[in-house]
Amino acid sequence: MPIRRNVYSLSSTGPRITSLRQGIATMKSRSPSDPTSWIYQANIHGTYDQPPNQQVARTWNQCQHGSFFFFSWHRMYVYYFERILQAAAGNPNLALPYWDYSNPAQRALPIAFRQPSGASNPLFEANRAPGINAGAQLPAAPVSHAQAFAFVNFSSASNSGLSFGGRRVARPVHFSPIFGQLENAPHNNVHGLVGGSSGLMNDPNLAARDPIFWLHHSNIDRLWKRWLDQGGGRSNPVNNDVWMDTEFTFFDENGQPVVMTGQDILDTVGQLNYRYDDDPANVPLVPFAAVPAAAVAGSGTGSSGDEEERRPLGESESVDMIELGAEPLTVPVEVQGEAADAVAEAAGAEVVENRVVLSLEGIQYDENPGVSYEVYINLPEGQEPHHQSEYFVGTLGFFALEPHGHGAEDHERPSGKVDYDITANVRALAARGEWGGGAVSVTFVMSGLLPPPETEAEAAEVPVQREPGGQPRIEHVTLSTVPSTEE
Repeated sequence: MPIRRNVYSLSSTGPRITSLRQGIATMKSRSPSDPTSWIYQANIHGTYDQPPNQQVARTWNQCQHGSFFFFSWHRMYVYYFERILQAAAGNPNLALPYWDYSNPAQRALPIAFRQPSGASNPLFEANRAPGINAGAQLPAAPVSHAQAFAFVNFSSASNSGLSFGGRRVARPVHFSPIFGQLENAPHNNVHGLVGGSSGLMNDPNLAARDPIFWLHHSNIDRLWKRWLDQGGGRSNPVNNDVWMDTEFTFFDENGQPVVMTGQDILDTVGQLNYRYDDDPANVPLVPFAAVPAAAVAGSGTGSSGDEEERRPLGESESVDMIELGAEPLTVPVEVQGEAADAVAEAAGAEVVENRVVLSLEGIQYDENPGVSYEVYINLPEGQEPHHQSEYFVGTLGFFALEPHGHGAEDHERPSGKVDYDITANVRALAARGEWGGGAVSVTFVMSGLLPPPETEAEAAEVPVQREPGGQPRIEHVTLSTVPSTEE
């Protein structure tokens, strides 16, 4: 059985990486019209290329972002890519490695993907963020999955990002501006940081042309499994007919179209014949039919018409856009009267009936900024921000959002929204006397690539992005409460 291994455990000149290079080189040598070619496979995710006919058009630009199909579609996509790769390399045991950027020692782009730095290395791509091919490091907060793993529910209401796996929809959605928690971080952040403001990885229509895309998504698929391993009620939405039965088309290693559904990809070992090197040993598999409906988030027929019941608490008062830059920016949000009492209740109750939610609404940019932002609540003036503090809410990335200009037509485009469950922050700060009933402050801190941890002189020679590109901005910052019983 092919085992997907941590790329940092593999020698850059060893047989597994050599076989990976050979398979990718073979795929790159094929005609773009061949469904098993590098370009055709990348175009399934997204492309600016004009399809030659309607049959091809139905198989390009199919990636699922901003819904509960995000995990299942990408698992199918990577699975068939891996089968094509095995055939191209002539190695049926070849498995895609994964890049575990949550490990502090593994936040540089894997060495095999940046050296040698030329056409002789099919894993190398020049069109990446400045410094990433020279060993620049991903920052800690944007690559953390801690916030996502704290969620127990896989799916959420159609207008909500308060779930691990994404909002429920009635049919496939190529792009949507409301992301589930793990898609927001680390998924979107890694895309943006590796791609920078103009690289392949920051654009969903080009991202799959960078070989590191496949290791990134191998890791995202692995994190899905590790989330389930935590238990505590975490499960896939197997009682949701839409998620289980919606069909997606891919191509096998012979270039033949194949159809998969969510129920075909629940078990990577038994159904798909691959595993990860850190899969728990001797864990019994639970057939999906045996999972009780009451334990499944988003159970039922799969209608996407459910709306999350929200009680507004406050909103940033700025009339103009909130412009994000290189320097930290603090935005006040007024919480008054009855709304303040609701927050105090959530902060002090033993059993939380209402979650407190911070939302960033109207997220826009002219072009991908190439950086992420750390978001803090009530960060004391003069205190150094740190993502492991009780002030830290989460991160903001920009991948898979539509660029916005400043013309009238741009206001018709959907802008992004990110939800953060800050109930734990509110309770912790209230216990320390740091949560008042008046204004709440929300602080944004830019988080970009870091120079490699070498000597100061050597690190200074590695270029990293110091300013955000594309004028990132937000229309509103809001506070609300959501009943804890909401899925």
